[in-house]
Amino acid sequence: MALTNDDLLAISQLLDVKLKAEIQPIKNEIQNLKGEIQAVKTEIQAVKAELQAEIQAVKADLQAEIQAVKAELQAEIQAVKADVQAEIQAVRADLQTQILQMKLFQENVMMPRLNTIEACYLSTYNRYKDSVEGYEALQADNALMKNIIMEHSDKLQKLA
Repeated sequence: MALTNDDLLAISQLLDVKLKAEIQPIKNEIQNLKGEIQAVKTEIQAVKAELQAEIQAVKADLQAEIQAVKAELQAEIQAVKADVQAEIQAVRADLQTQILQMKLFQENVMMPRLNTIEACYLSTYNRYKDSVEGYEALQADNALMKNIIMEHSDKLQKLA
């Protein structure tokens, strides 16, 4: 049995109708899914916009806080700077007073004492310098006396 073109066309139309009937619910479901996807996209866009607004608000708050902390720190730094400069001035004045006291002590106490010590050493030096020449003469006399005593001792030994 051979099918004619009309038969094949009729079979094709029957299959098309049946296929269309079965495909239509799938198409409807795809359309519903597309609608749901679009709704989710819209919702995501709204959440994204809200999050960006919140991020901007937090960023602005943080920047304001940073500026406030920065201003506080600068004020504290200036206060500490002023305190340190005042301390430096006080220490500088104290050091200048101490230096002046040391200079006065040196001038009024140490220098007269050093001059006295120097005078004593110079006079002692001059005495020793003069006596050194006499010391050499004394050594020569002593050596001569030893020789004479030794000779006399030998002569007395021979006489005895």
